[in-house]
Amino acid sequence: MIRKIVSGGQTGADRAALDWAIANGIPHGGWCPKGRLSEAGVIPDKYQLSETPTPSYTVRTAWNVWDSDGTLIVTLKPSLTEGSLATQQFAVNFGKPWLHIHETTPEIEATLKKFLSYHSIEILNVAGSRESKEKGIYDFCYRVLDRGIDIERKPESFFQPPYYGLCPQSTFQHTSKIDLFSISQDIIRLEKIQVDAWIGVPEEERRNKQKLLISVDLYIDPGVTRKAHDTDELSTTLDYATVKEIIENIASSKPRKLIESLAEEIATQLLLHPLVSGLRVKVSKFPFPNVAEVSFILKRKKN
Repeated sequence: MIRKIVSGGQTGADRAALDWAIANGIPHGGWCPKGRLSEAGVIPDKYQLSETPTPSYTVRTAWNVWDSDGTLIVTLKPSLTEGSLATQQFAVNFGKPWLHIHETTPEIEATLKKFLSYHSIEILNVAGSRESKEKGIYDFCYRVLDRGIDIERKPESFFQPPYYGLCPQSTFQHTSKIDLFSISQDIIRLEKIQVDAWIGVPEEERRNKQKLLISVDLYIDPGVTRKAHDTDELSTTLDYATVKEIIENIASSKPRKLIESLAEEIATQLLLHPLVSGLRVKVSKFPFPNVAEVSFILKRKKN
């Protein structure tokens, strides 16, 4: 499921993606050139974008590709040129999945849904033509997203106790509708950290160390990112090496029966960091007969 839209803020496809995200209550973000440059002038503040250190469009293109799970390139014509071509080349060079959709793409809706599902894309970078280059690209891109991305809409009752029995009831007072995972937060992601752990329900399984893969998304305020950019000092942001060490130490600290227990312990410890406002932890264990791996995923926010 898409949980964030990334784009560079240029007119045309970029703006369509950001406006679509805002209209559908999906967090958005991304990098834009220094000075918030676009062909229409300064990018409006309603778009929650971070500036790169230079006014180069190429830098922001590369950074948006790198920071996303996959990239969707939307044009009217079937050929890629200039910035759209650069986007595709960056995706190839970075080993990131990408999809080009244009007006003559067959079965556009099904093609996009298959791409997102196959690559398990949660953070989607959307790029494409400027409005001045292909008139009508904004409307076309908006329609592509509207028809090709399924949005999970839950009833109000879904968000009320006792469903979230592990969280304090005060977290869900009707006076506050803000949910960390539905507002814009920057994310520091550590993927597939390999750890040794004694884990398993049978006692004999816990006697031998096993390899687990742990991934974490750490939610931080965009202001932290901007401060890190301004100072370029590690002390202003999260030390990734320290986070990795904490995860490794917890995983190897004692035997456990359940990966759920390990995930909860990791979440509890990482939420103590003052810069972390929420997180997502994924613990994967493998192999099992006829199953490639079993994973447990949890989300927590700071109370």
